[in-house]
Amino acid sequence: MSTNMGNKKDKRTITTKKRNALVLFRFPNKSKINMIQGFAEAKPNFNKVQNAFVLRSFDSNKSYVITQANSNPDLTQLPKNKKTSTSKSSFLKYVNAIKAAIKKSEFEKVVAAKGVCISKPLYYDALSHFQQALKYKEAFVCLVFIENELCWLCATPELLLKTTANYIETFSLAGTVKEKTNFTNKEIIEQSIVTKDILEKLEKSSELKKPTVSSKIITNGNLKHLLAEIKAKKKRKVKWQKIADILHPTPATAGYPVDKALSFIAEKEKLERDFYSGYVGEVKNNNAKLFVNLRCVEITSKNLFFYGGCGITAGSDPEKEWLETEHKIDILRELIS
Repeated sequence: MSTNMGNKKDKRTITTKKRNALVLFRFPNKSKINMIQGFAEAKPNFNKVQNAFVLRSFDSNKSYVITQANSNPDLTQLPKNKKTSTSKSSFLKYVNAIKAAIKKSEFEKVVAAKGVCISKPLYYDALSHFQQALKYKEAFVCLVFIENELCWLCATPELLLKTTANYIETFSLAGTVKEKTNFTNKEIIEQSIVTKDILEKLEKSSELKKPTVSSKIITNGNLKHLLAEIKAKKKRKVKWQKIADILHPTPATAGYPVDKALSFIAEKEKLERDFYSGYVGEVKNNNAKLFVNLRCVEITSKNLFFYGGCGITAGSDPEKEWLETEHKIDILRELIS
């Protein structure tokens, strides 16, 4: 195979007609590679989706449903990329603007995102890139291709939602350091904000019993993260779509309070996030396994566009936050060097 936060309006027209599509994905700590080859359709919501692969943008304005069918996608038909890399100076300015707003008590946290664009190497092959990413055993790894629309690869450690007949599960994952580095109070506070918000949202749901929390540390590449696994038993039937809408976006990808953080991002962030920090995953027999689209790269006709973000709080050091985004982007960038 040779191969937009959507807080800014995507200049590319999203067609409503069916397009040929291919998805390859592997769940965390599993060896089986799953494939869906069929058709993709743009949808305003996922209300009637029972069996499919789904893809939603950060701002929820763009959603695709990919279903199995007899199709023959042309894997060379990739969209063009008009995005440019985020400069270090503009990113540091953005982080300082967030800190200044926090100091004025406008919010407690905002997630700052950036992009890095590189020319696609002549030898680049997205399928090989996907195979290399499989080495991250604890990550959900997927390659999503929709003919002439998009091609994304991710190796994300973050579960947005898993549903079964009796339970729902989600992750509060925030606070990132290098593997041999100790967590500081900054990372602990950042992660606690995310956990608090998720618990508050789930506890308001009349369909769920009080959630339980178990905490641990996980690794992804040479990074480690603070993780709280949050589970809640269902009192009665509840659609996965409703819980996904409650959770997305979490403070781990937007900030806290979420609404205020989203308004700030829409006004100040220069990056078109598109499907970065949106979610992807499989719906099977009306149950979902959805993952936040992090550690990802957008593959276009001539370029690779890598995305990274970091949670900014009152204790953030702008230079360290820049380095954190570089380390996150390296998860997939280093696989093609």
